[in-house]
Amino acid sequence: MTPAHHAALRRWAILAVVVAVLAGGAALTRSPGRASPGGPPVSPGAIVSAPDAESSAWYCTGQSTASGKIAAGTLILTDTTARAVSGVISAVTDSGATASSSVTVPAMRQIVASVPAPSAGTWVSYTVTLAGGGVAVTQAVQGSGGWSETPCQSGTSANWYFPSGTTAGTNVLFVALFNPTATPVVVDMSFVTPGGLVHPINFQGLVLQPGQTEVQNVSSYVQEQSRVSTAVTARAGRIVASELELLSTPGSGVAIVPGLPRTESQWTVPESLEINGGASSIDIFNPGPATEDVTVRARLNTGPLAPFTQRLLPNSTWALATNSQSRIPQGDAYSAVIDATGGPGVVVGRSVSAAGSAQSPQAGIANAVDGLSAAWPSEQWVLPGPGSPGSPILAGVLPAHVALSNVGTTTERYVVNVLTARGPREIASGTLDPSHFISLGVSILFGAGLRPLLVQASGPLAVSEDVGPSATIGVITMPGIPLRVALGS
Repeated sequence: MTPAHHAALRRWAILAVVVAVLAGGAALTRSPGRASPGGPPVSPGAIVSAPDAESSAWYCTGQSTASGKIAAGTLILTDTTARAVSGVISAVTDSGATASSSVTVPAMRQIVASVPAPSAGTWVSYTVTLAGGGVAVTQAVQGSGGWSETPCQSGTSANWYFPSGTTAGTNVLFVALFNPTATPVVVDMSFVTPGGLVHPINFQGLVLQPGQTEVQNVSSYVQEQSRVSTAVTARAGRIVASELELLSTPGSGVAIVPGLPRTESQWTVPESLEINGGASSIDIFNPGPATEDVTVRARLNTGPLAPFTQRLLPNSTWALATNSQSRIPQGDAYSAVIDATGGPGVVVGRSVSAAGSAQSPQAGIANAVDGLSAAWPSEQWVLPGPGSPGSPILAGVLPAHVALSNVGTTTERYVVNVLTARGPREIASGTLDPSHFISLGVSILFGAGLRPLLVQASGPLAVSEDVGPSATIGVITMPGIPLRVALGS
C-alpha cells in the first residue's frame, strides 16, 4: 500500500469516527465502507476508533448497581496506542441518579476503572467519553450464578437484536435500554418464542428521555419459554440496548450480551466444544421480512462435517441443538460458519450449559462473530483481558483459549501479540488455510496473563477468546474487537 493510500485511509477513518461520535453511531447497512443514503459508512456494534481521533465514546448498559445486588459490574479500558488517553466516565441509574469521574488509561495498558457510584437506583448505565481514540471498553458483571464479560457498544442504533435467551424454569431475562442522546426516543420490543411472535403491550411505546436508562424484566411477561429471541426498535432516534440473563437451570451462570445492530449474511462461531452431559445450541434469528435459507458449516481440525440447512421464515428462530447432532463428536473442538441467503440476513448467538456438577459458571450466552467485524479492513482485533495484572475481576481468572477462524478464500497469515508497556510482544504466529481454524491454549496464553492481546492478519478472520474459570468453551466468550485503523498505518 502506498504512503498516499495510507494517508487517505487515515483521513477517511478519522472523519468517520468524528461523524459517528457526533451523530451517536453509525447508520445501518451490511458491508464495510458502504454508506446508507445520507449516512456515514457503517461500523460493527463495537469498534476501536482511530488512534488519532479527536474523541471517542463507548456506552455500557445492563449492570446493576452495587446496592441492586443482581449483577454488579465494572468497566475495563484497554489502550492500544503508544500514548495515554484520558476521559470521563458518566453514570446514570434507573432512578435518575447520576455521577461521574475522570479516568486515564496508560499507553499499551489495560485498567479496571474506578466507576462512579450514583446515590440511588437498581440499574446503571455508563458513558465513557475519551479525549482521543484507540481505546476499547468492555464490561464485566458478577452475580450469584457466576460472571461474564463482553464489549460495550461504540455507537447507538435504531435497532438491536438478541438471538439467544430463555425464560424457562427459574431463568430470568432482562433487557436494558439506554438513551445517551439529546432527544426522547420511543421504543417497541417484540419476542420470538417456540410459539411464535409476541408483542406484549407492556413493551410497546416505551419512552426514554435523554440520558434515561431503563431495564425490563422480560421473564415476567414472556414466561416459561425455552427460547426467546428479542428485537428492540426505536420508532425515531437511536438508543443502546443489552441483554442480561441469569441462568440457573440446567446449569448456573450470568450472561451480559450486547445487542446486535444489524442482520448480516455471514456469522462465525470460531470455536465450540460439546461435552458429556451438556446442552448447547447455535441460535439463528431472522427478524426481517424475507425468508432466509440458512446453512451451518461445521469443521473439525480433521476436516469439514456435512452441513446443516434450514429454511427460516420471517420472525422465527432456528435453535440448532449442536449437542444432539451425531455428526459432531463430543470432546473435539470445532468451528462453525453460518451463511444466510434470500434476504437481508440473520443474527446469530450461541447458548451453552454444562452439568451442575461442573466448574462454575456452567452456563452462558454469547453472540457469534459478525461478518462485518471479521472482514474489517484494518485486519486487526484487540482481545481485552478480564482485568489487569494487578486487578483481576475475580480470583483465578485467565484467558483459556484464543480461536482464529479463516473466513476468507485464501490462506492468511496471523500474528498474536500481547500488549505491554514496552510495546507489542509476539506470542504466536502462523498461517491458516481457507475455512480452517486454530485454537491457542493456556500453554501459549499463560505468559500474557491478564494483558490484552492484539491479533493481526493478512485477511479476514473471526476472532474470539474464551475465559476461565468456567465449565467449558462458550460459557464466557469475548469476541475480538476490530480496530478502525491498523496500528502503525
